[in-house]
Amino acid sequence: MRAIGLLEFKEITRGVYAADVMLKGAPVELLLIDNICPGKLIVLIGGEVSAVKNAISRGKEVFNEGVIEEVVLTNPHPSLSTVFLQKRQPKKLNYNSIGIIETLSVSSAIKAADKAVKGANAEIIDIKIARFLGGKAIVVLGGEISAVKVAIDAGISAVQKGKLVSSTVVANINEKLLEMWV
Repeated sequence: MRAIGLLEFKEITRGVYAADVMLKGAPVELLLIDNICPGKLIVLIGGEVSAVKNAISRGKEVFNEGVIEEVVLTNPHPSLSTVFLQKRQPKKLNYNSIGIIETLSVSSAIKAADKAVKGANAEIIDIKIARFLGGKAIVVLGGEISAVKVAIDAGISAVQKGKLVSSTVVANINEKLLEMWV
């Protein structure tokens, strides 16, 4: 996938209408559409860069006043697409350490995840998207402690000002905790 794009809408009904316009107006693949707290809608698409940009523009034209946040990532890390398509590899539970980035928006989390794994030898374990999180999103990264620290720093640098809630690195994480949480 050469690009992914996300629109976060403040209203579900008009967001669904905008998503329909996006999909009909450009050759993109719908990766995710979901209701999130508190009463918002996210639409994630993928495809060629120009098609994704065109679809995002169309969605904004239809319901611009309802767009909370947007993101278009060109050349996203491949693991981002697989996370959203639920084509994950079996969970590797022997990570030496994990890092967590918590953001106030889904868009910021996606940007953080992409930059984190491009900037270090760490893996995306999970991205928790807004459901049951009060609209926040969480990126969980795994790897060796030094790589996770670098990834967290890289990821944080991609988060829009004012959108970072917190971040942490957990060295030698308890395997049962990791297994049950992610």
